[in-house]
Amino acid sequence: MKEWTGIILAGGLSSRMGTNKALLPLHGSIVLEHVAAAMAPAVSRVIIAAGPNAAAYDALGYTCIQDRYPERGPLAGLHAALEASETEWNLVCACDLPLIQPGFFTAMQRLAESDQKHPAMVPCLEGRVHPLVGIYHKRVLPSLEQCLVEDRLRVTRWLEEIGGRYVDADDLEQAGVQDAAGQLNNMNTMQEYQNLLGNRPPSM
Repeated sequence: MKEWTGIILAGGLSSRMGTNKALLPLHGSIVLEHVAAAMAPAVSRVIIAAGPNAAAYDALGYTCIQDRYPERGPLAGLHAALEASETEWNLVCACDLPLIQPGFFTAMQRLAESDQKHPAMVPCLEGRVHPLVGIYHKRVLPSLEQCLVEDRLRVTRWLEEIGGRYVDADDLEQAGVQDAAGQLNNMNTMQEYQNLLGNRPPSM
């Protein structure tokens, strides 16, 4: 098993949530810690792409990286964290997926190890691409930086340019993931957060 780095994208402004969603309580912890715990068994190190939020995450004990291209969205966070990564292959996950499980990440690794010609691999489920969850090889860095320099910030367009692979529910199921779409339910509003918690109000 080659070494992998885990990257959590947590530099967003959470403007629709009204508070930093990575820090919302979840089953005695916080959402960011849940994502990190789900990712940890598959990686040798976890990096937080913290953007302007680094001070908020300092106490968690992870390596926090700030963007070299501020205010350019998730591509800037991915770029900064890939630059800081010391491994060729990297698992990436947005910070707002409280239902994601360890098996999702190990399944993505299995898919990558059986298909090493694609420099990126992300799920496409029920017609929706999830570009902020997946696998990225460090060799995508030059083209990623080019997008940031030119202010071309659409993640899916860049994925197509670099020849990224979309994996579907069947691919994931064969690799051992049940209910992939459910695990990738994200939350942008307080209502979505409460729904994902089973309609229990947050204990803030």
